[in-house]
Amino acid sequence: MSDDQSFYSLGCYGNEDVKTPNLDQLAADGMVFDNHYDTTAICMASRANVMTGMLEYKTGCNFDHGPMTQDKWQQSYPMLLRGNGYRTGFAGKLGFEVVDAPGSKDLRLPSDDFDVWGGGPGQTSYNTRQNKSMAKYADEYPHSTLSYGAFGRDFVRDSAAKEQPFCLSISFKAPHMPATPDPRFNDVYAGMTFKKPANFGREHGTHFSKQSRQGRQYERFHSWHYSDDYDKVMAKYHQQIYAIDVAVGMIREALEEHGASENTVIFYTSDNGFLCGSHGYGSKVLPYEEASRVPLIVYDPRHPNRGKQLRTDSLTGNIDFAPTILALAGITPPSNMDGRSLMPVLDDPTTDIHTSLPLINVWGPAQVQS
Repeated sequence: MSDDQSFYSLGCYGNEDVKTPNLDQLAADGMVFDNHYDTTAICMASRANVMTGMLEYKTGCNFDHGPMTQDKWQQSYPMLLRGNGYRTGFAGKLGFEVVDAPGSKDLRLPSDDFDVWGGGPGQTSYNTRQNKSMAKYADEYPHSTLSYGAFGRDFVRDSAAKEQPFCLSISFKAPHMPATPDPRFNDVYAGMTFKKPANFGREHGTHFSKQSRQGRQYERFHSWHYSDDYDKVMAKYHQQIYAIDVAVGMIREALEEHGASENTVIFYTSDNGFLCGSHGYGSKVLPYEEASRVPLIVYDPRHPNRGKQLRTDSLTGNIDFAPTILALAGITPPSNMDGRSLMPVLDDPTTDIHTSLPLINVWGPAQVQS
């Protein structure tokens, strides 16, 4: 899972300006979901949705509302998988903390709830050495993105050696602001000109509500320089995604090397989208298309539809990951989950598992919430 990645930032989503060979290959091997949405377009809430399969009003998890309570965390897919014999690993930005009960002050990261932990508090850092649980990778991979590829490589190797089923969750910090690309990839987009989306600019946002202009997403069209230096901004943005692509390649190579590639399902997505100047806005949060819609690629090497380069228009959401992962492991999803398994769509791309999904925004200044 990436952080703040727009749905059109991959070659497999039709972007001819970018280089994403490993993710494009994953898409060719699996299925591309063209209408996948994060039901809350901000990291803390979205990551809680992903882990629990529940909508935000049930997780109660967002910056202004509080951390995740232990009873909800206990029903998350990593906890349920580990309780059923899976070796679990996590690296990167978890995005939330856990407490025993509402109002409790004992905030903690659930590091002991994974067999291998490479996560960190808050936003984590692009500087690998500043991420305590990842420091051993800092010499070879001083920028954090590739360090997570190395973590994944090692986790796959060790899990295969133990002959134990495993679940690896990697949450890249990239391409979250402040833009901090890995300098080893500086040549990838040097001097590039990027095509702007058709709805770029303020003139395409006049139909938006007045309240949406009270948040920081409105001023960031200028302060983050989409308005006056688009190519430079997007070069850094896509350079960060290029590093994710390389890290994904590292993990897939490890799956091949250690004999796990034919029995490992891979999901690739983002915690929310990014406006990137569409409608004259920057950032995310607001429940609009570019902030809420994200890439989703699912690859099951055992499935008869593998390698057919299929796409689906089926409406899916981030609440669908947990029930899907549990179903793949033969575990009945808890009744509290709002999501539904993606497997019927993988079986038949014309299948609908949702007729609608809510897009929820309960964060930001009071003017935006009114």
